[in-house]
Amino acid sequence: MAIIIPPKPIASASKSVITMFGLLKKLSDAFTVRYLLEATDGPHFLVIWRECHAFLIRVAATSQELADAALSPSFFQEMETLNLADLENQSGFEELDPAIAVQRLVVFPNVHDFTIDQIERLRTEQAGVAFLGLKQTPPERFAHVLEAMAGPSMSEPMMAMLRERFDAGSLIHQQHAPRRLPLRLQAEACALPPLFLDVHQEMLAKLDVSMPPNSERLVNRLDTRLVTGPAGSGKSIVLLHRALFAARLNRDARILVLTHNRPLNQELKRRAETLMPTAGRIEWCTFFQWAMKTSRLGEVSILFPKHTLRRIEMLMLGQNSSLTPQYVAEEIGYLRDLGIASFDEYLELERSGRLMALTASRRKFVWNTLESYRASLKEAKELDWHEVALQFVKISREQPSRLHKYDFIFIDEAQFFAKVWFQPVLAALRSGGQLFLAADPTQGFLKRRDSWTAAGIDIRGRSSRLSIPYRSTRAILEFAMEFLCLRAPLHPELGPDLDPPTGQDLATIFEIGEAPVVLKLPSFQDVIVRLVEEIVQLHAQSPHLAGNVLVLDAQGHAIKSIAAALRHKLGNDLVAELNAHEPQPQNPFCLLSIGRAATGLEAAVVFVLGVDPLLDAELDPRLDATARAELAADNTRLLYMACTRAAHRLVIFSHRWPR
Repeated sequence: MAIIIPPKPIASASKSVITMFGLLKKLSDAFTVRYLLEATDGPHFLVIWRECHAFLIRVAATSQELADAALSPSFFQEMETLNLADLENQSGFEELDPAIAVQRLVVFPNVHDFTIDQIERLRTEQAGVAFLGLKQTPPERFAHVLEAMAGPSMSEPMMAMLRERFDAGSLIHQQHAPRRLPLRLQAEACALPPLFLDVHQEMLAKLDVSMPPNSERLVNRLDTRLVTGPAGSGKSIVLLHRALFAARLNRDARILVLTHNRPLNQELKRRAETLMPTAGRIEWCTFFQWAMKTSRLGEVSILFPKHTLRRIEMLMLGQNSSLTPQYVAEEIGYLRDLGIASFDEYLELERSGRLMALTASRRKFVWNTLESYRASLKEAKELDWHEVALQFVKISREQPSRLHKYDFIFIDEAQFFAKVWFQPVLAALRSGGQLFLAADPTQGFLKRRDSWTAAGIDIRGRSSRLSIPYRSTRAILEFAMEFLCLRAPLHPELGPDLDPPTGQDLATIFEIGEAPVVLKLPSFQDVIVRLVEEIVQLHAQSPHLAGNVLVLDAQGHAIKSIAAALRHKLGNDLVAELNAHEPQPQNPFCLLSIGRAATGLEAAVVFVLGVDPLLDAELDPRLDATARAELAADNTRLLYMACTRAAHRLVIFSHRWPR
């Protein structure tokens, strides 16, 4: 059976196109068929045979009766020339480079081939475009016809040119494939062949991306899809291309793309505008931007995590508890993310994914601290981000009319979405709407082991895994996996959490690449000086890496000072702080991000600093064994993620990096 991408026609497809689908599917596996979703007056299908012969096929809706009429004398009295392709608006081949050896067909699924044979004898125009009648034509005969018509073999560059012309929506922009970018500018760098989504990615990006008419939408039906995979396998790329296909094919649709952090949201939006200048029709928000905008909270002070920790430390002063303020802060955040509303509910909670067992008395202490903390927020007219989310959830439940309704909602890095966040997401979808999630297989960072079903999302039979890690060289991935192995004894679930590539996955990467570098410099000031020197040198030697140099500060404390030093050397327009609320340069050379906000980002060159304070914190004597294991697990996940942002070069500034 032929591979056909996507395997179903869009909702607005004509009956003739649907009929053609059935015929094309029955071709042998020597054929790959691409349904050109955005076809208007051009071909509907690009058919590849044995990977080197190509056919562009336009489907005509002409009936047998109209074709018979075209042969009658009365028809010729009304028409000066016979050009059935123009009559049916079946053009679209004329813009193609004649050097590309593709066969061009207009097929008539509803017309007998002997009728088309008669019309062909009368045609005077459309040279180079064959007409083919397919009524009652068996699939095997159609395959033989195509094979007989096949022209000379096409080279890979020619085939790429053909796809670039007719399937541009599957094209990956060169700047969005950092591993393909040479670290030094070379003559051939400007002549790299175009890169497309692979077959699996393309299928996920195109399948069921067109909305059915309102009359065909089922009440309360939700179409949900989930794509997972290891770092660099293309989850975000699939989500981005699917969102753009949805925007192009559904002109009146409302589309929302959500992320958990600002850097990823800004990067997705920037990439979308590169690929489709009209991508502004799509709404791009972090979950909290969406919540704040919809909730209209007005003048309210937001408490950030470090301030929350200080408040809890104050509330715990004089309390006789073996729990640390950090642990209590995490636990009450965990409870609010799950939507736990009462102490009795907390007592029954299994606390899935939390290593430290809590007795009833300890749970009572945590719950009392949570209530005191909430009372302090109310008294000071403050909120923290957990409370912002809970207020938004309450609005979505009690005042759903305040939510704008969307036809499509896309969520990248969905494993970071708390369980309660999905309540407003589901409430904001129109009947028959689509929810698309890109996520790592588990929700390891936030220690949430609940299933998607527990969040009200049914993905049974609608989950796919991408397995090929395209982003990083083998040297970088092996380095990251070695780090993971060295740290694995610290926590029993580190490996499954991160879904690292298998040996078979690694075997698909032929580029070894240069080994990552761990630099041990005397002081933090020396780190900044060396970092700035490296980036300035990269800018001088490799300006084509613009937007593909990323600095990750694991803790985030040094972002401002690093940005200032780089701006002094490179200029304001070449440095972007991805976590900043202020507008950032549109075409920077270097990107800066807090480590925990870097999920989903990627770059050809990545610098990681701020590692040692994280590792030193694991030695705090106040931590018991369980708390130390959980902290070590969080740090390991963070640093593994940071390593796998790099495509070509990874530089880590650390004295304590395990080797």
